[in-house]
Amino acid sequence: MTAKISRYKELDALRGIAAIAVVFFHFTMDYPAKKTGFELGVTGVDLFFIISGFVIFMTINKVSSAKEFFVNRFTRLFPVYWTCVTFTYILKVATPQLVTDTSPVSFSRYLANLTMFQYYMRFEDIDGPYWTMLVEMLFYISIAVLFSLKKMKYIVEIGAVILGIALINDLVLQQYFHFLIGIHKAFPLFTHFPLFFAGIIFYKIMHINKGDKKLFYLYGCIALAYITKLALADNGGPGVGFLGFPKYAMCLAFYFLLFILFVNGFLKFIVNRVTLFLGKISFPLYLIHHYLSIRIMIPMLLKHTQINYWIICLITLTTIISLAAIVSYTIETPCERKWNDWLRVKLGLPLRGTK
Repeated sequence: MTAKISRYKELDALRGIAAIAVVFFHFTMDYPAKKTGFELGVTGVDLFFIISGFVIFMTINKVSSAKEFFVNRFTRLFPVYWTCVTFTYILKVATPQLVTDTSPVSFSRYLANLTMFQYYMRFEDIDGPYWTMLVEMLFYISIAVLFSLKKMKYIVEIGAVILGIALINDLVLQQYFHFLIGIHKAFPLFTHFPLFFAGIIFYKIMHINKGDKKLFYLYGCIALAYITKLALADNGGPGVGFLGFPKYAMCLAFYFLLFILFVNGFLKFIVNRVTLFLGKISFPLYLIHHYLSIRIMIPMLLKHTQINYWIICLITLTTIISLAAIVSYTIETPCERKWNDWLRVKLGLPLRGTK
């Protein structure tokens, strides 16, 4: 029988917190309110990547083949992603006077965005948050390749070598061979790999005997991941650009500390009905909020009403949470289950919960 995947409520809560942090960063980024601390929410994406590293490493060890892994990932992500991309595309077509993109929102651009690989197809993202999906997909592909080659048992060593290469490239080689900077554009995962790798190491720390001598080595890998990410931070991602290096380093250290608490069983205090609900709807909330909130609702309400800015934010938040919940309960949950079973039958894979 297929092993049941453990579900950690702390991770669901962290997803919800990360999603709300990103939402309020976007709400306030063009207004004086950003100086009240909400600018720190730009790093919510970094937290998502750490969570993803942990969860993907956990799930890849529960499948029998790379094909099964991709079926799980496809049915988990694409129904929601397609729904949110379509929703935003229709909004942009219906409100052309509000579109500020440098390129037209053509149907070809919409179709390209549906793949998550629009970056390589030379189409711009329809909405701001979509850039992270390519990074996620590249990580999934990389993990699937290692799994297929039966090299997952060497993931710590492989990851540590990649971090070492990244550090040497950033601190030394790029100074003499400027073309090497291009690796960050050609393969965006390279810039954010330390975060995914940290998630993998945190998973290993959580499942190792506390007296094991390897524990010190694993925490050393966490330190290396932190240092490497700081070194690479100016090569991609919005964190350093919005916050500056000191604040970004502080936020990243805080996220690593949260995970240290989590893997040692000290993060249960963040779990409650609100954070779990936000965690459940975090994916559609992350995908659907950007254009609707900062290009339509907030500026339009500010322009045409006398409502207080924070009340407008509350109205907008309520709207996007409601939409995200609708997508989660009507698309995400039922489609993931039905599409997964259908694809497993078509591809000759065992149904979940069966031999």
